[in-house]
Formats: sequence, structure tokens, C-alpha cells
Amino acid sequence: MATLDATLAGEDSNSYCTAAYADAYAENQSWAADWAALTDDQKAVALIGATQWLETLSWAGSRCEDNQRLAWPRSDASCDGITAACTAIPRRIQDAEVELAWQFHQNPNAINGGGGAAQGTYVKRQKLGSLEIEYDQYSGTSLTGCDNCNDPAVITAFPWIKGVIGACWFSGLSGGVGLMLRVRS
Repeated sequence: MATLDATLAGEDSNSYCTAAYADAYAENQSWAADWAALTDDQKAVALIGATQWLETLSWAGSRCEDNQRLAWPRSDASCDGITAACTAIPRRIQDAEVELAWQFHQNPNAINGGGGAAQGTYVKRQKLGSLEIEYDQYSGTSLTGCDNCNDPAVITAFPWIKGVIGACWFSGLSGGVGLMLRVRS
């Protein structure tokens, strides 16, 4: 059984939000009844998986504690009038986790087809104890015709998640290979 740990700035945290937060958020979605029908274990697995993919993003600001496992909470960042604080994780980050959790519950292979790294990424590190896989992106030096080759896999698979989170929480999405500027006259 999966154990959800949403301890703020915790050394063993694996979720940005609690199960209660996820349930409350889901109550107002079109998929509320389907979410409510999931077991606690199914919800925990989906939330943990969503958090792992959100962890692949580059966030504005800096971690609050050196030993915190997850990227959030953060300080020295603000977005849409909200200033990041070490006492809470912004609602939009937690909302994005629940939205992604629902997507991953429906299709656990939504990003990479269930094995290996997604296109434009590679497996940087694998760990057998507690089964952990860390992905990284290739950063080349020549431009291609791809508009989002270097965007994180979660953004490429679910581009709408940027709107849920708020792009100003990110420290950057595109760059290196695949960045193409287009000018219309």
C-alpha cells in the first residue's frame, strides 16, 4: 500500500498535497464521482506519481530547507500576486498535482508509454531501494524544427498544466535545442 506523505518541507515527503486536499479539489470537478470511487491506495499512487512528474520542472525561487525532499515549499518567488512562503505550497501547485493525478490514474503511461525516458530525455539515475528513476533532458547546441523538444515531458504531454500552475512559477521551459523564434511581418 502506498503511503502519502505531504509533510511540508519534509525529508521523506512524496506529495505536495494531502489526500483530504485532493478529495476536496476533486469534489468540484466533472470527474468527482470517479475520483471518489477510487481506493485510498489508488489515490495515493496517482498523487505520488503526479508529484514525481512535477518534480521534473524547474521552479522559480529556492527551496526553503536544504534537506527537504521535494522542490516545494519555496521562497524568493511570486506569481499572480502570490508570494511563495515556506509555510505553505501555493494552491495552484497543489491543484496541478490533483489534475495530473487524475490523468495518470486514467492512463499511467500517458507520458512515456510505460518504459524508459520520454523523447528528448534520458534516464539520469536509477535507484532500486524505494524504486526511484530520475530523468534529465538533452541539451544540444544545434536548433531543430521542434518547438518543444526541450520542454519537460509532463509539459509536452499535458501543455494545459502550465495554465493550471501559472507560468510565472516556472524558472524556464524552453531553451537549447528546439527553441525556435518566429517573427511575422
